[in-house]
Amino acid sequence: MKKYWLILVVLVLVSCVKQTIKQETTFLENHNFEEVWSASIKAINDIKFVVDSMDKDAGFIAADRGRHLFEKAPPRLSVMIKEVGGKVYVDCKVLTKEQYVDIGGTGRKTVRKFMIALNQNLNR
Repeated sequence: MKKYWLILVVLVLVSCVKQTIKQETTFLENHNFEEVWSASIKAINDIKFVVDSMDKDAGFIAADRGRHLFEKAPPRLSVMIKEVGGKVYVDCKVLTKEQYVDIGGTGRKTVRKFMIALNQNLNR
């Protein structure tokens, strides 16, 4: 019986250490790449993330948020911006590593907050 209990505990612990990815993609018809790029950088700052790398030619922005209590690693935000056929596509991903539980849906809320901030910055 102890053997089965030990196996169960090990399986639970291994499954808890995971990477959680939340993603949302949208397109914007009434804005060009430059407008979306600038608004995205402002939106990242608005949601309290800090841009740590970007490549405008590739349309890539990476950001980090400071570490919070109960998190072993801070969430990472990745934004890809691409203009195709008069539409600007924005793909936002949040990766939380080594977090036991996404308490309160942090990843999903972060993506939603970014998209709201992006739309607010574009409509100013």
